[in-house]
Amino acid sequence: MTKHKKLTRAGGVTIPKDMRAATGIMPGIAVDLNETEDGILISKHVPTCCFCGSPERVISFFDSEICADCVEVMNEEVQKLAE
Repeated sequence: MTKHKKLTRAGGVTIPKDMRAATGIMPGIAVDLNETEDGILISKHVPTCCFCGSPERVISFFDSEICADCVEVMNEEVQKLAE
């Protein structure tokens, strides 16, 4: 499905309701913007670990996304420092 929209003066664009519903991108949902050869690809944000890139068991902590495995490794390193 292709639709034509104009940018606002601030550079924003409204994604039509039917397209948002079809893709699960609803108000308040984060999106990723990726530059491609053909333009900009907008997709639903999938949280990935800022350290290893894993999308599994990711939490947001102080504005960073971290997976449970990396949290475990960090905890082990902190324990070593505390000894």
